[in-house]
Amino acid sequence: MPGFLQEVAADLYDRYGDDISSLSVLFPSRRARLFFIDALSGIAERPLWQPRWTTIDELMSEISGLRIGDRVRLVTELYKVYSEFHPESFDKFYFWGEMLLTDFDTIDKYLIDADMLFRNLADIKELEADVSYLSPVQLKIIAFWANFTDETSLSEEKRRFLAVWQTLGPVYRTFRERLRSLGMAYTGMVHRAAAERIKAGGFAFPESRRFVVAGFNALSECEKRLFKFLSTAAETDFYWDYDTYYTDNADQEAGMFLRENRILFPARRELPHDHFRSPKRIEAISTVSNAVQCKYVASILRELAAEQGPLGKETAVVLTDENLLLPLLHALPAEIGKVNVTMGYPLKQSLSYSFVERLIELQNHARQKEGKPLFYHADVLGLLSHPYILESDPSRIVRMQEEIVRNRRITVAAEWLACTPLLATLFRSVEGWRGFSDYLLAVIAQIARMPYEDTEARRRVEFLNVISEEVIKLRNSLDNCEIELSISIYASLLRRHLQTLRIPYEGEPLEGIQVMGILETRNLDFRNVILLSMNDDNFPGSVVTGTSFIPYNLRAAYALPTPEHHEGVYAYYFYRLLQRAENVRMLYCAHADDKTTGEQSRYIYQLEYETPFEILRREVGIDVNRMETPPIEVPKQGETAEKLARFLAPDDPVRLSPTAFFRYVACPLRFYFHSVARLEPDDEISEEVDAPMFGTILHAALQRLYAPFVGKTGCGEALRALTRSSEVEKAVVAAINENYLQDVEATVEDYSGNLLLVKDIVIRYIRGGVLPYDAAHDDFTVEGLEERIGQEFAFESAGKSLRVVFGGLADRIDRLPDGTLRVVDYKTGEPHLDFQGVEALFRGEAKQRQSNILQTLLFSIRGGWMPSRRSITCGPCTGTTIRPGSSIGSWGARAYAIPNTASLSNGCCAKPLPRCSIRRFRSVSARMPSTPAAIAISARSANADASVPQRFSPCRLFGRAITFSICPLSDDRFSRLVAAFIILLQNPLFGGSLGYCAPEEVYMKVYNHVRKISLQPVNTGHRASHILIRFIDGRCERISDDMRDRLGEPLLREGRSVRSGFFAGCL
Repeated sequence: MPGFLQEVAADLYDRYGDDISSLSVLFPSRRARLFFIDALSGIAERPLWQPRWTTIDELMSEISGLRIGDRVRLVTELYKVYSEFHPESFDKFYFWGEMLLTDFDTIDKYLIDADMLFRNLADIKELEADVSYLSPVQLKIIAFWANFTDETSLSEEKRRFLAVWQTLGPVYRTFRERLRSLGMAYTGMVHRAAAERIKAGGFAFPESRRFVVAGFNALSECEKRLFKFLSTAAETDFYWDYDTYYTDNADQEAGMFLRENRILFPARRELPHDHFRSPKRIEAISTVSNAVQCKYVASILRELAAEQGPLGKETAVVLTDENLLLPLLHALPAEIGKVNVTMGYPLKQSLSYSFVERLIELQNHARQKEGKPLFYHADVLGLLSHPYILESDPSRIVRMQEEIVRNRRITVAAEWLACTPLLATLFRSVEGWRGFSDYLLAVIAQIARMPYEDTEARRRVEFLNVISEEVIKLRNSLDNCEIELSISIYASLLRRHLQTLRIPYEGEPLEGIQVMGILETRNLDFRNVILLSMNDDNFPGSVVTGTSFIPYNLRAAYALPTPEHHEGVYAYYFYRLLQRAENVRMLYCAHADDKTTGEQSRYIYQLEYETPFEILRREVGIDVNRMETPPIEVPKQGETAEKLARFLAPDDPVRLSPTAFFRYVACPLRFYFHSVARLEPDDEISEEVDAPMFGTILHAALQRLYAPFVGKTGCGEALRALTRSSEVEKAVVAAINENYLQDVEATVEDYSGNLLLVKDIVIRYIRGGVLPYDAAHDDFTVEGLEERIGQEFAFESAGKSLRVVFGGLADRIDRLPDGTLRVVDYKTGEPHLDFQGVEALFRGEAKQRQSNILQTLLFSIRGGWMPSRRSITCGPCTGTTIRPGSSIGSWGARAYAIPNTASLSNGCCAKPLPRCSIRRFRSVSARMPSTPAAIAISARSANADASVPQRFSPCRLFGRAITFSICPLSDDRFSRLVAAFIILLQNPLFGGSLGYCAPEEVYMKVYNHVRKISLQPVNTGHRASHILIRFIDGRCERISDDMRDRLGEPLLREGRSVRSGFFAGCL
């Protein structure tokens, strides 16, 4: 069937013939002109002069005598006026100033009385007293302003709104006066001036003119007044593109505007308007992603070509989401023939725009040090890797990239980078936004002059020329504004300009399948229509409420555009596009995520429930390749076997670290990649200090601080003085410079915000955790720092005697007064608390394996302690203090008691004591705070002096200070173990959750009598929170009074320090 433009062309040619060239024709889009000329040439079948083309804006300018100014200039002039009422920087004003300018534009286009709209709140009583000037709908204004009458109860948002609203009227009037004095105007101001001049009778065409107005829908009040003027002051034909299906039904929002327009401006000759009900094949297709939508379009086009033959301009692929243009073009097959893209290539998706973006980021992050420019490594590497720069000198650029990463250069000096003329132009500092503009033009010009041969390089020159023109245009506009800008606001303005540009495609617009946006379909009709992204949150979508200063209630009261108007406009676009189509395919993405609901458009539902058409349904998914992937296997032979043999070499074998061991248990292939093949990930400069680097900095700083104390004893005062001194900060800064920045000459001024935070945290850890603890317990001698520790294990395999060496690096080794060696290991990583026992170290099921558990075990063995999982056996101890050379392996918040029975002392007790056993301790706290502290062990007999805790074999743990006590009880009527644990010294300097450790298994000689487990807080008078865990036998009441006093009462009292012999004092 003929389309709307064909019907208009046939009617006009029938009435005017060759005189059609005397007509001035108005279409809502320029695209309609091409299709109208094509239709007219097919009807006339001989050469004709085209009619004159005009637009509404051109007519309004002709009538008003005003010219529309540059958008940037208009916003800056508005800022000058607004700043007289509210002091504000231009940087903050510009982007919401554009919103205010849009509001002024809308007010003028709809001929709203601005003084009435911007009534001051003080006039609310007048509004209530006299509403004669308001229509019934406008009476809603009173209800809106009633919310602001009580100023004492206003929220901060309402107060800010009122502060701006009460000055908008004066700003509006002053701004218009300023623009008149400058001889410029914004679009709405031009329209209003033309409408007011028409109303005053102050304009008439100098000669007789004839107009054709075709295909319009929603009209502003100024446009209605213009059309009214054209209908009386000139010979004007009106053509309305609609269908009676939606105009005759008041419930159809698609006819919201045309129902009124047909009455105000009737057509001289009616065209047929009953096409929508003609037979159609309509299909709604659900897809799993936007990419699948684009790929499936190719299948639809093949189906249509098979049915209809070669496809041409009668087929349209309409993108309701213009971001799908490039994916669609890549998905279209070559066999479908020519394709005409009316939307243009988005400049923001080109290499040229990405190059300018990287130039902007480079200068935004540039800094000066001693008058010399420094650039951030990420910006430098990004530019060096850009094709425009990389292809200039590939080998040199690659070497520069590798050196920056290898040397961990967080900032790179410009003089080091300026090794070629191009790089010297690229990496230089700029001053002010004008200097930045000159910098961009110089770099772009140098890139454009590079030799090129292929089509891609020629396209690069074209895109760069467009960017240069836009940079020059923006600079000229800003020069006329007489306002100073920062580089950042200039870069933001440039971005906004470049992101809206589209580079037109070369091609014949009237040949091939038409790919276009929804706005470009106005007045055009197609036989085959394929609509993409028909999701409700995209089509019709929603109008963002925050894009206007004028609240919704006031917009509705004054008949300004509202979201309902937006929905009416898009409903018209949809139904008008379908009314003459025969084949309609609507695709939508059914996948829901954070940004989209996956809901199909409401218009699909309307077609299904309100029309007689049968809506076919189809679901399109993705074919999943279910072929099993063969396992990756590396045979232990050849070179691999030789490398593995290094771990078992009789002389100087390669040491197996705890981490490598656990890697092998978890996945032998990972062990091969890391420890055998020695594959490493690509080196890169970490944007932030990660957890391993944080630990490295802490270790290096502590090593510097403790180096002067090697071989010394009783350094408490020196450590306390060190805590208060600046040496801690100097050590941390030196550790950061050496290990992270790899620049020993760096200063704190070179640190970024994240690095400053890391520095402060490490200083807090040292001053608030490690040094104070060691100062308070200074009865030790530092024997060594960063000492290598290893343990050899011999075993037999296939009749051969072999050995493997486990090894590690001990951060510090101390010697205690009794000769016990203490191995100190600083842990800064997250503690893993899900330890299931020693057996778990040799199984591969666990998700997390703690290499620090094996590390601590190895350190203990190396120190002369033999591990035992079974028990701690206490010998007779009547009247004798027990001094076992025991060590407790402190891994996360878990513990193993590792005794040395040879060091137990025999006492003078006539009866042997029962054995007491502590096997394994399990934490029930999901989180451990991140503070370096310590675990210590106390052990004494029941008769020992409880005020003198005897600690031995402590180990360092990344957690809180913990004291663990074991006490055998010498009472023949009470053969059981009573143990208490004081856990988790809560340091207020660092955050953390309270947790506690409890024995998972307590083996006692009369374990069947254990009946009761209770928790009780104990206040020790320190800045700490404790959890006390006690195990009381069910026969506790049989204990003698003396024993009850010593054992039971301290457990039941709160608010007192624990002083029983089997309790450890707070560390």
